[in-house]
Amino acid sequence: MSEKICISCSKPKANRSCGLCQESICKHCTQFLEEGSFTFLKELPSDLSHIAYCNPCYDEKVAPALASYQEVLERAKKVYVFFKTQRKPFPLLKKSRDRVEVKNCPDRNETILRLAFFAAELSFNGLVEVDVYSEKMRNKGFEKSQYQGTGFPAQIDESKMYWDKDRKHERE
Repeated sequence: MSEKICISCSKPKANRSCGLCQESICKHCTQFLEEGSFTFLKELPSDLSHIAYCNPCYDEKVAPALASYQEVLERAKKVYVFFKTQRKPFPLLKKSRDRVEVKNCPDRNETILRLAFFAAELSFNGLVEVDVYSEKMRNKGFEKSQYQGTGFPAQIDESKMYWDKDRKHERE
């Protein structure tokens, strides 16, 4: 019986295998992907559904996807959110025809962030007509809330969003 050899460092006793290429790798050369790394994606690509990767596969497939995901998540944190109940006008440039929705979310803020992530993923910088509501779920003696939300991704004119008090007097 021959021992498996690590493809990265060529040491014997490679007891793991890469999720993509199925090559043998040792514990020290294994790149692990944390379980919650891509939680906001609607569908996780098959390349990113594994736990352990060899260095070449991780650098080729996982690292660029993780960087792209983090960039979209940072843009999502800066998305303007306008709720359905808002009465003040906002500088809308373009509104998507397709509504985004989130279901079965444990937290209200996470629901809004997930909606914003979907908008940022579609290259929008705002959400309009956002409606977030909760539904109480009873399980024997326990009660918890499940949040759901909908909204339309939109392009907002950022130059008209905030203006200082001095310019406000000039406009009047």
